[in-house]
Amino acid sequence: MKKEILSFEIGSVIKIFFFMGLILGLILGILFAITYSIVGIFGPNMYPDVFQNVPRNTGALVGLIGIIVFPLVYAILGAIFGLILTGFYNIISRAVGGIKIDIKE
Repeated sequence: MKKEILSFEIGSVIKIFFFMGLILGLILGILFAITYSIVGIFGPNMYPDVFQNVPRNTGALVGLIGIIVFPLVYAILGAIFGLILTGFYNIISRAVGGIKIDIKE
């Protein structure tokens, strides 16, 4: 049986994109924190000239900020993109038709 998706409810799409952005931001924030913690640990020993004016725990602090900021930014941007893409889809699907899917019952 063929069905056609003519429109999406904007609120549900925004919610999904928000949480997908939140999860992606958390993963990237953790990777960012690990990277900056490693740089903070080994950087001053390997490149003392570069790190001479940098406080000792800066890498860990920047990493912690990344774990907090990345999920928030990615979640907000995900919600905004979800809103924009859903709006475009709903407008375009009225003009040219929606996505057709095959459903087995």
